[in-house]
Amino acid sequence: MGKFFDKYKQNDPNFKFELNQLIQKIKSENNSETEGLFSTINSLRDQLDQSIYEKNVAVQEAISIKNDEINELKLSCTALREELENLRYEKQKAVQEASRDLALEIKELKNSSSALRSELEKIKFSKKEAVQKAVYNSSDEIKQLKDSTQSLRDELEKVIRDYEKKLKNK
Repeated sequence: MGKFFDKYKQNDPNFKFELNQLIQKIKSENNSETEGLFSTINSLRDQLDQSIYEKNVAVQEAISIKNDEINELKLSCTALREELENLRYEKQKAVQEASRDLALEIKELKNSSSALRSELEKIKFSKKEAVQKAVYNSSDEIKQLKDSTQSLRDELEKVIRDYEKKLKNK
């Protein structure tokens, strides 16, 4: 095919000029479309990065909130322990005054302690469940973003293949 074009180039200078113009035009169109595709890819990457950043910020906020709750629970436990120690001291003092009153007070303290432990266990379970839910939601969102990215990649590859077919057909 090259000899065919060379023959026309030698015989008709206008043909050579028109052929070169056509080649330059096609190259220019290809470069413009390639730049557009790269621009689209960069835009999609930026959007993906922003989504990942926002997700990470949300996860960090959730973790921070849970850490604050844990610290509050630790402070509450410390306060409850201190209060329990104070009650034990009072119990020992009360033993000296009246053993009967002491037995009743010990029973009430055990019930309170049991209720507090039950409530603390419920809070721990609730916290653990919330953390697991946040992790699950984050994992699900990551999977969706990966699926979306793969879909966009597939679509981009299809567009490139279609474009290459068009170029071959011209």
